[in-house]
Amino acid sequence: MIAIFTLMLISVVATALVLMAGTETALKGNYKSAMHAFYDAKAGLEEGRGRLWSRNPSSIANCVLPGAEAMMQVSQVCYILNPSAGEVVNPLDLSAGNPYADNEYATEWGTAIPGGAGYNIVMSNSPIASANIAGPLYKWVRITPRTEASSNLDVDGDGDATDRNPLFYDGMQQLLSSGGQPVPGATQVLTVTALAVTPYGSRRMVQYTVALAGSAAALANLPSALTLDGNGVSFTGPSGGSGSGGPGNFQIVGKDINAPSGTQSGVPAIGYTNSSDGPSVSKAAVPSGNYLSPTGVPNVGIVTLPPILQTPSGLENLVSNITQNADLVLNPPQGTPVDQTSLPSAMSASNPMVVVVNGDFNLHGNGIGYGLLVVTGTLDYDPGASWNGVILVIGQGTFTSSKTGTGVINGAVFVAQTLDSTGNLLPKLGYSSFTQTGGGSGIQYSSNWVKAAQALMPYQVLSFREIAQTTP
Repeated sequence: MIAIFTLMLISVVATALVLMAGTETALKGNYKSAMHAFYDAKAGLEEGRGRLWSRNPSSIANCVLPGAEAMMQVSQVCYILNPSAGEVVNPLDLSAGNPYADNEYATEWGTAIPGGAGYNIVMSNSPIASANIAGPLYKWVRITPRTEASSNLDVDGDGDATDRNPLFYDGMQQLLSSGGQPVPGATQVLTVTALAVTPYGSRRMVQYTVALAGSAAALANLPSALTLDGNGVSFTGPSGGSGSGGPGNFQIVGKDINAPSGTQSGVPAIGYTNSSDGPSVSKAAVPSGNYLSPTGVPNVGIVTLPPILQTPSGLENLVSNITQNADLVLNPPQGTPVDQTSLPSAMSASNPMVVVVNGDFNLHGNGIGYGLLVVTGTLDYDPGASWNGVILVIGQGTFTSSKTGTGVINGAVFVAQTLDSTGNLLPKLGYSSFTQTGGGSGIQYSSNWVKAAQALMPYQVLSFREIAQTTP
């Protein structure tokens, strides 16, 4: 009897151990499948965010901003599809038997896709899968503009979160647009949503809120063809004279060369941020015919900058952000400048680049640069060279030029002193300096080249969330 009882007890324990092992295996399998789906969906978000970047070889920028539109309209929906071999993925099919139906859109927008006439729905197959790399198993990624209504967020604090105008980001906060027009000096906020379904049936849906990096928003806020940021700024330009490439050809023009024919738009030729600097800058900007702005805009005047451009720490964070995404970062020894021969050979009008020089830089020669140039030391400019894009002289804040030439800077120039002579951060902005005494063709504001420099910055994640699914 004792032996039989002992055997029965051992059998019960063994059975319990087998059941526990089976349960543990099932739990691990479910967890593995759920995590598989989660990271597949997260990979979909990253592909969508990466392909928003205009420089991505598989960019879908034309899907988000078709034609010459300045922002993604609320009637636009862009999908990236990622079906398995022989599979059909159709998020617009909302029938109960479709495991890939996009029912979340109706939750956000109050209407199922398509929402009626005027909707622009674009499908783009993912290029990730290949014979050698299976790629993540997300099924689709959806990109839409973000609004108060779609996010259920009262951005402007008026107690009403039903506004359907697109939201914008100025590098610090989200802003509400109005009248179907972009917010000046800010970039549009987009929502990226991804669905993943594993072969085991696990589903996960995740979502990013993204906008162009804060550095891109800062570039959109450049308020003048030449901006002198700080206190006690110094401006010296050539005056009098004539001849090819001489002082008589020098101009700083705030009229936008990309404005539609027959119209005028643009910014002040020279902008400063401290009103006490106005008299000295205006006195040096002679003859007045060399400094031109659109009708109704002062040729030389005070400008307002966003918070990120108003403090040494904000500007240094901007430089750091740009450096992280630069195509080339040069670190010359102190007191030994690098020159234009260090610029990437692949740089061109169709392939502008981001170049950061942590030190002094001589932009000499007869070549042309394209994109975004950041110099933390002294920028010595030979007007024989030209630059198409944006030049930021942030750090020592010194721009100097004493030679003649026929080169021109198309885009915008921004100068600010954030560091002292030993490289330490100043408590407040210092005495930025712009000196161009030799001549050259000067600076011509170009909104297209400012936008081109802005587009070199990738999209950053403002927020992330997971959307609960009713099925496993």
